[in-house]
Amino acid sequence: MARITLKQILAAQGGLRPVLESLAGATGWPIAVSDASGGPLLGTTSAGNRFSVAHDGRELGWVSGEAGGAVIADLLSFLAAKEAERKALGAEVLHLYREVNLIYSFSEKLAALLDLEKVASLTLQEARHLIVATDGVILLLDESTGALNTIAAFGDELPRLGGFERGRGIAGAVAASGVGEIVNDVSGDVRRVNVVVDVQSLVCAPLKVGEKVIGVIVLASTLPMAYEARELKLLNTLALQTATAIENARLFERTVVAARERERLLALNKAAEVARAGYERELELAAGIQANLFPAQLPHLPGYDLAARNRAARRCGGDYYDAIATGPERVLLCVADVSGKGIPAALLMSHMQATLRALLGRADTLPELASQAHALLHTSTSANKYVTAALLELHLQSGRATYVSAGHIDSLLVKQDSGVVPLRSTGAPLGLLPPGLPYESTDVIVAENDTMILYSDGVPDAQNASGEEFGEARLLAIVQECRHEPASIMADTIFSAIDAFAGAAPQFDDITLMVLRRLHA
Repeated sequence: MARITLKQILAAQGGLRPVLESLAGATGWPIAVSDASGGPLLGTTSAGNRFSVAHDGRELGWVSGEAGGAVIADLLSFLAAKEAERKALGAEVLHLYREVNLIYSFSEKLAALLDLEKVASLTLQEARHLIVATDGVILLLDESTGALNTIAAFGDELPRLGGFERGRGIAGAVAASGVGEIVNDVSGDVRRVNVVVDVQSLVCAPLKVGEKVIGVIVLASTLPMAYEARELKLLNTLALQTATAIENARLFERTVVAARERERLLALNKAAEVARAGYERELELAAGIQANLFPAQLPHLPGYDLAARNRAARRCGGDYYDAIATGPERVLLCVADVSGKGIPAALLMSHMQATLRALLGRADTLPELASQAHALLHTSTSANKYVTAALLELHLQSGRATYVSAGHIDSLLVKQDSGVVPLRSTGAPLGLLPPGLPYESTDVIVAENDTMILYSDGVPDAQNASGEEFGEARLLAIVQECRHEPASIMADTIFSAIDAFAGAAPQFDDITLMVLRRLHA
């Protein structure tokens, strides 16, 4: 093998000397190149560190300089190795020159590209310079369908074709086998699919990453052409470089997409956190406002014991209870259940409370009060919003009471002898149907030691982990057993029984309970 000198390397590369000079000037890296004997080859200063330029264990010279010296030395060492290869293969100068250009030019250009279509276009551009062809196409394989899809092309014949598939046609056969082919008589090949296209000869190479075929590259000529093994070898080289670049581009694209998706998700998460924090503040405010809608303290009713409990399924609930004096020795007890849950239900509940209190004194009877409340709610709320309510107006002295139920669950009058009188619904839910429907009433006597219980459907409908409901039977058993206990004890006992029954099962509905017990004189 001929001995390589650093001077030959600089001379053999043609424009390398001015490029190095320009590089030194552009980067501010003053360098000097000398041969093995110290003779200057490039530059005028030898200041700075010296970096060896070597090949095959032999010192070729030195590069003197600071930051860029090592880079230039490595580059010259690399060029020395390539120059040695070029001289060793002098018998195939033109062919090897093209491969060297491929390594120096094509690979470097590919390395700078991370766009799939640009990679494919550059490949066809380089292939067209190295191999005579009137048409060219790069096809990528869709693993899920077997289709070969065009991502880059030139010429008039191949680009207008479609329907490429793995295993179908010449290109499809190469994609299936992973072995490149030369076909210099396309019209006579039995695998030819389209007989209209005017292609005489073609050379086709697979795009492979390892043993996996990801596509094919096809160069063709509409003129008679005798492609040889060297063209196929060169196209295989191009295909090998291109396949790696395509996989890198795909990986980069997936990385970019994943990064953008992460950024999008982070932004959404941040927005959600901000919204959640705002929602939590609004929920706390709404819960505080709603808590103020319940009586801060139940009124003292001479001769009676009154207790009430409420527990919302969410931060804000839709149940409501109230005890309002309607005149001397008269009180109105109310338990209401608003449709829905959460903030919308809480808002409707506040509307119900305001409506009920605003109408007191304007209606002569309890049915009229219910009818007017129904009309106002129907007018001021949407069609799917309504309220069920149990209303009991009690004359404290006599124990006489008027009861109106607007579609509400049955209330219970527990007699001192343990008998239970259910109080049924006497009209439609408030706000559900058009105004004008009458409400009826039920008259009852709350005698001494009798207990009146108003509650929402969250009491009997409470469920355990198996989906079994607490039910009215369990409620009746508790109220009969506790009928002589104070109202607060009965209310606490019912809530405790519900909790014990439900166990770890979540509460899915608001629970409200009002207990009125008439004391013995």
